[in-house]
Amino acid sequence: MLSIRSSYDSFRDLRENNSYYIDKTEIIEEYLIKRFDKAVLFARPRRFGKTLTMTMFRDFLDIRQKSESIFAGLKVMENTDVVEKYMNQYPVIFISLKEVFGDSFEKVFRNFQIAIATTYDSCAELLESEKISDLHKEFFVKLQRKEMGEEDTIQSVALLAQIMRKHYGRQVFVIIDEYDVPMAKALGTPYYDEVRDMIEHMLSFICKTNDNVKAVLLSGCLYTVKNSTYTGVNNIMPYTVMSPIYASSIGFTDNDVKKLLADAGLSDRYDTVAEWYDGYMFGRDKMYCPWDVLLYVKSVLDGTYDDDRGPESYWLNTSETSINLIHGFFGKTSCANESFEQLLAGGTIDCTVNEFVPYHRIHENGTNLWSALVETGYLTKAVTGRPPLMPLRIPNRSVQIVFRQEVWEFFKDKVDNVYNR
Repeated sequence: MLSIRSSYDSFRDLRENNSYYIDKTEIIEEYLIKRFDKAVLFARPRRFGKTLTMTMFRDFLDIRQKSESIFAGLKVMENTDVVEKYMNQYPVIFISLKEVFGDSFEKVFRNFQIAIATTYDSCAELLESEKISDLHKEFFVKLQRKEMGEEDTIQSVALLAQIMRKHYGRQVFVIIDEYDVPMAKALGTPYYDEVRDMIEHMLSFICKTNDNVKAVLLSGCLYTVKNSTYTGVNNIMPYTVMSPIYASSIGFTDNDVKKLLADAGLSDRYDTVAEWYDGYMFGRDKMYCPWDVLLYVKSVLDGTYDDDRGPESYWLNTSETSINLIHGFFGKTSCANESFEQLLAGGTIDCTVNEFVPYHRIHENGTNLWSALVETGYLTKAVTGRPPLMPLRIPNRSVQIVFRQEVWEFFKDKVDNVYNR
């Protein structure tokens, strides 16, 4: 029986435990050889495999690792040029911001300190280096102990890049996973601006001209830092769900799903999986949410699937941020109400999609709201092209459940519940 993990945030763990893996390593070659950018954002909805992609880049590049075994047999190994030039050849700073939130700015900052300290702990061998000054070692230890103030903590990633370059003699790759979670979680709070300023300031130090940094790779849901007052942030090249570039690199394609079902002996369930978990259109590619598909297959294989109950929306409640976006717009205009009604009835709405919406401007107008819901996976475009007015729809049955549960109560006196099973 296939070994399918419901949590797959670490590429190395996934491979070393012989868990089922759909090969997505071609993105490494595409980025490093064909489309290299100094600072890049891979923007996808929650549960589409962003963290797995970021840890895959880390494990491929990190000079402190030996990664041949975990990449053996995968597509990236067919390109000897990328393997010789990049595999385990560069120092890597990896930071996850997915736990950086709280009910006050002080708590958010404290969790930011913890994220930085965790990163410094992972590089503790640098304290033994004769190439690092005593002053930098003193800063290093204070950051490990979470003793530095806000300004020094904000600059700590840039400082670590400087220290690593001195030790290894090579520029550093900086990988930041879920960069926008602190801003998403702070949306609607009095301290949102402080959180946004902290994250943008930190990014500016590493994304602007910085000789210690080879490249910065970010993952998140929204490109929310465009036109920042910190000029370095404006250097980020975003690849969102609207872009045809890297469109099929994060998430499952139709062929990926067919292969998974065939390997699991469940090819006869393709139509059910497509109805429930298909429907996303990224760039020009038809995509599925890996989280939903893998958990569905796992439940069938381990005997926990309930035939009477049918498929589940595993994605439900994995991202309260998008639900907050919907709630924040309820009833503001009759036009918005009518658009929600059309979506609930299985129809489409036509909208200009703005890929670059800061969180604090999402509720300014309908275009920003619909655009944010596209980027976060609650809506998708209904065509492969990109007309000025984009027809949008709910992607599939799984997401319909979210709309039914979160929106239905607001519109129950206006819309027939066509999705009752």
